[in-house]
Amino acid sequence: MRGISPVIATLLLILIAVAAAVLVYVWVTGYASSMAQTSAPELEEQIKIDSVSVNLTNNYINVTVYVRNIGDVQVNITDLYIIDPTTNKIIAHCTVLKDNTMGGGILTPGKVGAFYINATEAKCRYDDTLKVWKSEDGTGSLTSSSLQSGVTYIAKAVTKNGIEAALSFKYQT
Repeated sequence: MRGISPVIATLLLILIAVAAAVLVYVWVTGYASSMAQTSAPELEEQIKIDSVSVNLTNNYINVTVYVRNIGDVQVNITDLYIIDPTTNKIIAHCTVLKDNTMGGGILTPGKVGAFYINATEAKCRYDDTLKVWKSEDGTGSLTSSSLQSGVTYIAKAVTKNGIEAALSFKYQT
């Protein structure tokens, strides 16, 4: 009995290896492209708090949080917080209301939104004349007893999809 010649056996092995490599390549590229197309929109959202401004007028405090959309998709800011990091106590919370002008705290890519917080618990509505979100119908005004001078606090913004951005700031009188 005669077997297959070594040259033909080697060629068959090379052909099988190349065919297997092509099948693996096609499967991997198809899988990778399907994963890229099904990415979740909340993973594309990116926000950043540029700065926080604190103004004291007649013992009342107004905190302005400037939030920037640094992502490629529109974001909807739903909540803003001022937190005392030593106690993890929420000093102020502002829920952004949906309205006819802006639809809520919607920021297009690259846009900065100014959110004014002047109560411990408030609703923020867009003020079309000032082009800012202002808190209204608040309970417990922020006073000089709410924020202590020289103490560091955290401002936090949250989107509808749960993406968060935070910035620490020190209140100085």
